[in-house]
Amino acid sequence: MAAKAPNRSSTRKRWFSLGITRRFLVLGMQVSDILSFIFGAYLAHVVRFNTAAPDRVELTAISLSVVIAILAFPAMQAASYLALQNPWHGLKRATRAFVAVFAILALLAFGLQVTGEFSRIWVTVWILSAYFSLVCTRIWWSGFLKHGIAVGFLRERLALIHGRGTRHVEEIALHLREKGYDIETVVPLHTPPPGVPERRPVPQTPGRRYASLDDFVHRFGTEVVDRAILIPDPADERPLRQVAAPLRMIPLDVDVIPSGYDSALNGRMPRLAGGIPVVTLMTRPLSDSQVLIKRLEDLVLGTGLLIAAAPLMALIAVLVKLDSPGPVLFAQSRAGFNNVPFKIYKFRSMVVHDDAKVKQATRDDNRITRVGRILRRTSLDELPQLFNVVLGSMSLVGPRPHALAHDQEYGALIDTYIGRHRMKPGLTGWAQVNGWRGETDTLDKMLKRIEHDLYYVDGWSLYFDLKILIMTARVLYHRNAY
Repeated sequence: MAAKAPNRSSTRKRWFSLGITRRFLVLGMQVSDILSFIFGAYLAHVVRFNTAAPDRVELTAISLSVVIAILAFPAMQAASYLALQNPWHGLKRATRAFVAVFAILALLAFGLQVTGEFSRIWVTVWILSAYFSLVCTRIWWSGFLKHGIAVGFLRERLALIHGRGTRHVEEIALHLREKGYDIETVVPLHTPPPGVPERRPVPQTPGRRYASLDDFVHRFGTEVVDRAILIPDPADERPLRQVAAPLRMIPLDVDVIPSGYDSALNGRMPRLAGGIPVVTLMTRPLSDSQVLIKRLEDLVLGTGLLIAAAPLMALIAVLVKLDSPGPVLFAQSRAGFNNVPFKIYKFRSMVVHDDAKVKQATRDDNRITRVGRILRRTSLDELPQLFNVVLGSMSLVGPRPHALAHDQEYGALIDTYIGRHRMKPGLTGWAQVNGWRGETDTLDKMLKRIEHDLYYVDGWSLYFDLKILIMTARVLYHRNAY
C-alpha cells in the first residue's frame, strides 16, 4: 500500500503550534552565531591544554567576544532574514563581522599589553573552530528555512505592487505562490483614469486590494505583510526611487523585479525569490536583530530608570493629587509603531476638562496647574511613560507621539509625516534634543521636527540612542516646554 502524502496544511499548523516563525529562525541563527564563539574557545582549550576550563584572562576574552559579536553582527547586517534567504550573501557579511570581532579583541589585547597572557595555538584553534562552526550552523539554518517553505509553515507574505502597463503579473503571482509565497495584497502603482476599468491581475488573491500605492501606504497599519515586490511599468520613465518613494514611509522591505537599468540598483546584488531575480530596493529601519537589541536596551535601561525614579514618581503623585481635583495619571490615545494606536500615560498637569476637541498647550495656558507647570517645564510629567517603554508600546528613544488630531492635520499637510511611524514612539528623540520640542504653532516648526525624526529613523544605531539619552539630560529644562 502506497504511503499517504503528508498534508501540507496540517504540517503548517503543526509547525505554527510550535511557535516556529521567521523571527524565531533569525533569533536561532543569532544564538548559534554567538555559541560558535563560545564553542570554538572551549574546543581550542581542550585541544591545547587537554582541559575545558579556561583561566580568568581567557574567560574575559571569551566574554568580550560575545559582547562584541552581539553588537557587530547586527551593525554589519549579518544577522537578518535576508541573510537566511541568501546564505552566501549572508555568510559574506558574517565573515566580515567575524573578522571585526577578533580584530577588536586583538586591538584591546595590544592596548592593554596582555597579548603574552594568551597561547597563540589556543587563539588560532579558537578562530578556526569558531568560524567553521559559524559556517556550518548558518548553512543548516538556511536549509531549515528552505524546508519550512517547502512544507508550507514559513510562506512569506507578499504585497505585489505593479505598474499599469506591466505584463505577466498573473504568471509572476502564480509562480511565487507555487514557490512558497502568499500574495496577501495587490497594489497598483496608479489609480486607473476615469472610464478605464480597474485591472484585476490576480483574481485568486484573497487579500485586500487598494486603489493606489498612496492608499496602501496610508492604510498599511491594517496589513500583515513581510515584504513587497515591485514590478514597475517598463513604459514609466521615472527613476525607481521616485516610483517607490511613498514606500519609504512604512516599515517594509521592498524588492524590485528590474525591467532595465536604474541608478538606484547600482552596487546591489540580485537574489532569487522563487527563482525570479529581484534586487532589494529598500529595507525596514530595523532588522529583526536590531529590533531585539533596541528592545533589550529599552528593557534594561527602562526598568533601571523606572526603579530609580519610583520615589520621585510617588512624591509627584501626591503633589498632583493635593494641587487640584482629578486623577494622578492622564491617559490618551496616540498612534504608535506602524500607526497602530496605543494608550500613553503622563502625570496630569492640567485641570480636568472636556478633551473632545484637542487644543495644544501653549505658553501661559490657564488650564495648566501650579504643579503641572513645574512638571512640564522639567518634563517630569513624562515619567509614567517609562511604563509604556517597559511594556513595549514605546521606546526610550524615538519620534515623540503626537495627539491623533495633530496626526490627521499634519499628515494631510506633510507627505513624509507618516514616515515617523516606522519606529516606536519615544520618551525623547533627535528632534527634542535639537530644540524642536514643545508647541508646534507653525507648519515650519513641524517640518523641522519631522526632518529630525526621519533623520533618526533612517540612521538608527545603538550609539545614536545612547548619544540622544545623554543629550536629553542636558536639555530637560528648555524654554519650549510648558
